[in-house]
Amino acid sequence: MQRPIKKHPNIVLVGFMGTGKTSVGRRISSQLRMRYVDTDEIVERNSRRRISDIFEKDGESAFRELESEAVREVSELQNHVISTGGGVVLREDNMTELKRNGVVFCLTATPEEIYKRVGHQVHRPLLQTPDPLAKIQAMLAERRPYYAESDYMIRTTGRSFDEIINHIKQMFKKSTRNLR
Repeated sequence: MQRPIKKHPNIVLVGFMGTGKTSVGRRISSQLRMRYVDTDEIVERNSRRRISDIFEKDGESAFRELESEAVREVSELQNHVISTGGGVVLREDNMTELKRNGVVFCLTATPEEIYKRVGHQVHRPLLQTPDPLAKIQAMLAERRPYYAESDYMIRTTGRSFDEIINHIKQMFKKSTRNLR
């Protein structure tokens, strides 16, 4: 990685819903004694509304604008683990901002594993469809090139939290060796 990063970079987790961003993010932040922040929580805090309500009343584009505002806010932080919403990668500016002071890890999982993890959750507005697995497959295919812009791809299907976290910590240390 040759781009300039501040002295205390962030670990940024991107990836589709249900790939483990929140669970991994909270655990790794605790292990590394870094603060944890979630862009979805910032959107809800700043708007004083639930994400499902924003989608329902204002639509996805309004949510994406609020999400971009949250990204700009967290990109100013240092020494944080930042978990993002699954579609944050759809706007190139978001990825540029996140990479400005962070190493970006994309967590991946198979469509079947994602469905198993989140298919029953009613607070996922994009999955409120007659065939959620087909929707997951289509969205993953659409987002694949955007996720590929991450610094590292980390497979979560069939792996324990410890395996995933150790892999991220190893890659983060390698990426920031000259900064710490």
